[in-house]
Amino acid sequence: MEGELREMGPERLAEWLPGMWADYRSSIVAAGFSEEAADANVARNRAGLASDEGLAEGNHVFDVLVGGRPVGVLWIGRPSGEGEVEGEYYIYDVEVDEAERGRGYGRLAMELAEAWVRGAGGSRLGLNVWGNNAVARSLYVSLGYRELAVSMAKELDA
Repeated sequence: MEGELREMGPERLAEWLPGMWADYRSSIVAAGFSEEAADANVARNRAGLASDEGLAEGNHVFDVLVGGRPVGVLWIGRPSGEGEVEGEYYIYDVEVDEAERGRGYGRLAMELAEAWVRGAGGSRLGLNVWGNNAVARSLYVSLGYRELAVSMAKELDA
């Protein structure tokens, strides 16, 4: 299957970002974080990655296209902060439209991401996946990604 990435322009990005942040917050809560922790996480990430003017330098959001038709979105950027690895890029978001899931487009998006990073001179691609997202975790493992850390929690009865 062939696909391509088309970078979002400012108007499309302005349309997409609010829904992405809302979905990201929902994912954090579904993974077991409190509403307050989810809000703090979103605020911290928004401040570092995007503003009203657009994305922070080094970030790129693409529509994933198959046959010229959009099937999903991919956000790739350069990580910053402690532990940064030379040549590393990071996937901040990868999503396949709900109606398009189960057709291999998630795998295609990841393969396109890897090709884009290689073309940009990168040598490593990182991402975060919430523990409750078994489908995505399985996909990443099948593509050769390895876990660098596992954070765990247990709810205790009072």
